[in-house]
Amino acid sequence: MTYDAAERSVASARPIRLYRFTRGTLAWRYCSADRDITHQTQVYKALRGGISDNGIRQTGQTSPDVLKLTSHADLEVAQLYRGAVPSSPVQLTVFARHQGIDDFVTIWVGEIRSVKWPVLDRCEISCSPLTERMEMQGLRLGWERNCPHALYSTACGVDMNLYRVHSTVQSMDGVSISNGAFAAYPAGYFTGGLVEWAIGGGEFERRGIEVHSGSVLTLLGGSGGVTLGAAVRVYPGCRQTVASCKAFNNLPNYGGVPHLAGQSPWDGSNVF
Repeated sequence: MTYDAAERSVASARPIRLYRFTRGTLAWRYCSADRDITHQTQVYKALRGGISDNGIRQTGQTSPDVLKLTSHADLEVAQLYRGAVPSSPVQLTVFARHQGIDDFVTIWVGEIRSVKWPVLDRCEISCSPLTERMEMQGLRLGWERNCPHALYSTACGVDMNLYRVHSTVQSMDGVSISNGAFAAYPAGYFTGGLVEWAIGGGEFERRGIEVHSGSVLTLLGGSGGVTLGAAVRVYPGCRQTVASCKAFNNLPNYGGVPHLAGQSPWDGSNVF
């Protein structure tokens, strides 16, 4: 029997939904059934307390189309949002099929927007549809003295692998991590840079470095998720100035206008 035939059937329909969360090569798979379901050779786990959603909507507007999933409080994928939000989005694909029938349809694609715990034993996962990204405005290149390019981006052109520093976490306090090796670099060398550590499956979690002082790196979002003794990879920051760009030997890619005039041609004053 096909999915369409089962969907139209009065007596044979046994609908289930499959929820596949992915972050790079990492994946979490759940189903709304009362037993594990094998779908395309992958096992989707049945959950204690179940998992459900508030229904698929396609109004053409992002806010009404948000999909909300409800499950038990310690759902594995929800724990990623207990502290700082993951540095890369977690995607969600929802499949619909019927018990005992292999035929299926993909009914929803998007990514996690937020997770909250409205009651002690339940979590609510809000997911935005893929169309939300299509509605985002593109960034406009700033006309400014400082460089507007994100460090290590394609526009910047600096190869981050050339500046990678391998280290470990010798101590941490929830806000910062430290290692005596960081003190060998000038104060502020890593400020504005980033630190990353492996989370499995070849994926890395990243946090920005707010301040580098001596052997201590203060992280944006705190040090939650990293463990004592963990191997980390640290990258220096950039002040977005000509001097910083020279330090990276990257001046041809500098995106700012260092000699930009200090007067505006639209404020009524004579600039000639």
